[in-house]
Amino acid sequence: MTLILFVYGACLGSFLVAMADRYVTGESPFFPPSHCATCSTRLVPWQMVPILSYLVLRGRCAYCQANIMPTTLFVEGVTAILLTTWTPTFTLPLLWLSLWTFAALCDTQTQTFPGWLSWAALGISLISQPWSIILLATSLFGLIRWLWPHWIHPWIGDGDLEMMLGYWLLFGSLSLVHWVLLACGLALLTVRAHVKFAFLPYLMASALAWWLWP
Repeated sequence: MTLILFVYGACLGSFLVAMADRYVTGESPFFPPSHCATCSTRLVPWQMVPILSYLVLRGRCAYCQANIMPTTLFVEGVTAILLTTWTPTFTLPLLWLSLWTFAALCDTQTQTFPGWLSWAALGISLISQPWSIILLATSLFGLIRWLWPHWIHPWIGDGDLEMMLGYWLLFGSLSLVHWVLLACGLALLTVRAHVKFAFLPYLMASALAWWLWP
């Protein structure tokens, strides 16, 4: 079962990377078929096997020898390991993490992500919550959605706060503090001062680290 979950996780990671790339380029999720981002040559099945194809091709296109982003291998590997932790109890948190992984991949390249994703992630995090928490969370979510378009120079992205809200709902206040501190520490180590950068990838890396740590 662990091996099966690993394979499914690798496929999920490959799918998330492909969809994020198509979001960045504006291509349809369904057309054209999978192809090299540099030479546009259509890929054959053996070149699309998660993890293995990247290793066999040594991170390069088989046709034009352009580099394939290492992010592809990293995401496929991490999601493969992540899915091996699946149990019925963890279905919602893992689905939530998958959605925000997709958002982080988009955010890395464009500092934006599809708006529907925040609503879907919020819905997942509100399942089984008491009505008082649902009302509080939806009010905070609505406040973020209303305030950010009117804030000329926000110091943090609205998507970052929406992810923090969902994390708090799923994992609690103490876990939220640990999660944000690690994400900020990672950002401080890798980002130059006074540079606008995508914070979602750091939040996602921290979330995955805390999830896999036990």
